[in-house]
Amino acid sequence: MTQPVLAQLLAIALIVAICALAVVVMPLNRRGAPISSRNRQQQRHDDERYWYGGFIYANPDDPNLFVPKRLSSGWTLNFGHRRVWQSIFGLLAFIALSIVIGTVAGHQGR
Repeated sequence: MTQPVLAQLLAIALIVAICALAVVVMPLNRRGAPISSRNRQQQRHDDERYWYGGFIYANPDDPNLFVPKRLSSGWTLNFGHRRVWQSIFGLLAFIALSIVIGTVAGHQGR
């Protein structure tokens, strides 16, 4: 395979992987929970023992993948959730595999 074709295939694979991750991960976050449940979840997210340095949230008993940030607006990951670590390792494996394939294809083209 030529290098431009391989680069295009890797770009397409990355887009597909990101879309697949979004389809799998996003519905797992319970955003549509009733208001009373949301208030209970919010109180649990504010528990000091699950926050490390005020930035890292890790609560293995919390089913949410994303939780509201404490110090600013937006969302952060729940590093206590198993799927978060699977997603991180999957992304790192994909990046490493892309680098290896690109390097091997680059050497074969010479």
